[in-house]
Amino acid sequence: MSIIIEPIPFYETNYAWLVVGKTNKAIVIDPGDANPIMKTLNEKKLLLQVILITHFHNDHIGGVRTLKNTFGCQVIGPLKEADKIGVLDVKVGDKDLLDFDGLGLGQAEVICTPGHTLGSICYYLPKFRMLFTGDTVFSLGCGRLFEGTYLQMFNSLQKLASYPDDTNIYCAHEYTLDNGRFAETLPTRNDLLKERMAEVIYERQNNRPTLPISLSVEKQTNPFLMAKTLELFTALRKAKDHF
Repeated sequence: MSIIIEPIPFYETNYAWLVVGKTNKAIVIDPGDANPIMKTLNEKKLLLQVILITHFHNDHIGGVRTLKNTFGCQVIGPLKEADKIGVLDVKVGDKDLLDFDGLGLGQAEVICTPGHTLGSICYYLPKFRMLFTGDTVFSLGCGRLFEGTYLQMFNSLQKLASYPDDTNIYCAHEYTLDNGRFAETLPTRNDLLKERMAEVIYERQNNRPTLPISLSVEKQTNPFLMAKTLELFTALRKAKDHF
């Protein structure tokens, strides 16, 4: 069965992900700005059924109230950040399952991934091998530590790396080019990274997204997923912060 899965860009680097299964009812992940979401939904004649939120930062939730008031959609997000988000209909935690079978999307698994924020979560749709990582994993990078510890983020990345290699990663920012330039300075750089960067440069020159990307490729090119120890991960994160 085919589905619609596409990024809706807003601000300078953000993506809200639009997912549509067998109906005209849509799911949107991390809608920080309502306007481009509504424009896309209207153009495609879609109804917004569900909003999924990965964490409370405003560039991920800024459009939620307007969209909820317009469409009457259900808002799902992290239990640990419910007070900061304020508009959640369903509050979820680690290993909770969400049933989107009526939309043709099967189940979604909730994965707690503290690090970027303490309550950050990701969503995995096994039927289509789709992993929505918010600001936890980016292509060739990972999120900054605004609230969590290095250990928490390291463990969160290791958890995500355990999912099937053919999983596609849908993260919330177009940071791949900058992340890749950092990765190219490291001893872990390899031919696959070189090939990936050539693709990334081409796509960005043509104003196209560099996402999604397979977890398999990320595990061989993303220095933060390749880091096998907390000490190495910590050194990499600190170095990237000052890159």
